[in-house]
Amino acid sequence: MQPIKIWCLLRDQFGHVQPVESAFKQEAEFIFDEIWDPNHLVSSHPDIVLCVNDYYYDVVRCLDEARKAGIPSLVLQDGILEWRCQYSNPLFGAGDGAPQHQPVMSDKIATIGHQSARLIAGWGNADKVEITGMPRMDYLLSHQTGRIRTPGSRLLVMTAKNPGFTLEQRETTLRSLQDTKAFLETLPGVEVGWRVSRGLASALGVENQLEKISSLELVKVLEGVDAVISTPSTAVLEAMLLGRPVAALDYPNSPRFLQTAWTISAKEHLAAVVPELLNPSATKLAFQRDCLADSLECDGPAAQRVCSLIRQMIAIAKEARRTGREPGFPADMLASTGSFHTFKMPPLGVMYEGHSVFQENNQTTLQLRLARAENENRILKTENAELKKRMQFGSWLRHGVRQLANNVSGSR
Repeated sequence: MQPIKIWCLLRDQFGHVQPVESAFKQEAEFIFDEIWDPNHLVSSHPDIVLCVNDYYYDVVRCLDEARKAGIPSLVLQDGILEWRCQYSNPLFGAGDGAPQHQPVMSDKIATIGHQSARLIAGWGNADKVEITGMPRMDYLLSHQTGRIRTPGSRLLVMTAKNPGFTLEQRETTLRSLQDTKAFLETLPGVEVGWRVSRGLASALGVENQLEKISSLELVKVLEGVDAVISTPSTAVLEAMLLGRPVAALDYPNSPRFLQTAWTISAKEHLAAVVPELLNPSATKLAFQRDCLADSLECDGPAAQRVCSLIRQMIAIAKEARRTGREPGFPADMLASTGSFHTFKMPPLGVMYEGHSVFQENNQTTLQLRLARAENENRILKTENAELKKRMQFGSWLRHGVRQLANNVSGSR
């Protein structure tokens, strides 16, 4: 029996897919495509297309062509949803790009938990969300502990990889860390570790425990501390999963998608929150467990749920090709979302007021703008490819001249 062929549109973030590859064992062949050429994808006849991000233009082109060819597609949610990333990140709608997951461009999205599923479903994807958990975190399940945390004195302060999407946000994050550092220095007997972005570590003058951005490195750090203070980040879930009390360091005080039992949104909160973190109550720990259960599906390995979803999608697509119909993927294929209320998504023009595309509602005008943009993109890609060739030829020529000169010099 031939292994199923899974076409992965990835240039990085391989850690999200590798646990799924391991779970399939010999059942599936994973092809990691860094070119993102729709014609090459379709001509290779994969059984399914898998990606981690679906906002890149070339990835969307691949997904569109795959759908025309009857090839199903699945995107893996790569981390928590966060207000600033969704509505202030220049990569997305705030910077005239396409809003993230509004809508999802693949046939299905594997969400990390119920909380994300509700939001993404409300963004126009009610039939696309499937709750699987996060395969990248599966290895943490063996590190979970059911013991009640005792009073401790070791505290870890963390930030997300990106401390902010604008200069103002980065300055606010730095100020929150400076306040935290100043307060913690007044507490005798409290051992503080720092795992922050490299620029922030230098500005704070602290020894950074960020050796490399990986979960394997993080778990070693977390196992050596009793509590965590962190800016909104997927690492918050990792700390919760390991049973550490976590406070969100959130000076911007933006709307919170990921809930925590403790929050520090001003320096005045530090005096009350830090002692509670180091000696947490059973009540707040129970609430934190509820927050974790809502935000991360962690009842068994997520990779196995993703495998099950992939198998079902491939089976539906094969049956559709056999009968000459378009594949239809039903909602809640994993029977995981149940029934929950999804809000009605406001018009994109309301959420992104400065984005000119979303202020235009005339279909013909939008089609013309898209045609011009796609043509301009083709021209730029061609010019860029020619420029790369000339640069490579120039580099080869310079190397050849230097080698010839060395040979001549050496023969004298």
